Amino acid sequence: MAAVKIEPVRSGGILPHLPAEDGGADREEALKKVEKARREVEKERLDIMDRHHETVKKSAETYDKLVKKKLLEEEIEKRRLLQREYLEERAEDARLRRKQGADRTD
Repeated sequence: MAAVKIEPVRSGGILPHLPAEDGGADREEALKKVEKARREVEKERLDIMDRHHETVKKSAETYDKLVKKKLLEEEIEKRRLLQREYLEERAEDARLRRKQGADRTD
């Protein structure tokens, strides 16, 4: 397998350095263009970060909603179970009373 050559990262950002041989006006104009490009890159980076933060925030909100829904469903199920047990006990008590009432009349 061939070795992959990795180029070192240049210091000073992603834009190349300007040659020093340019004339004064050309160099100044080039510096303005470089500065404008840096501002645009920084603005794009900030926009990407903002979108990422919004996505993370929405994901967290969605997760919170799902957790709350799950907890509510568990609470509802627990209440239904308690109600079912209560009704079964009441039905059993009513059966016993009917049976005792029938035994007394015999």
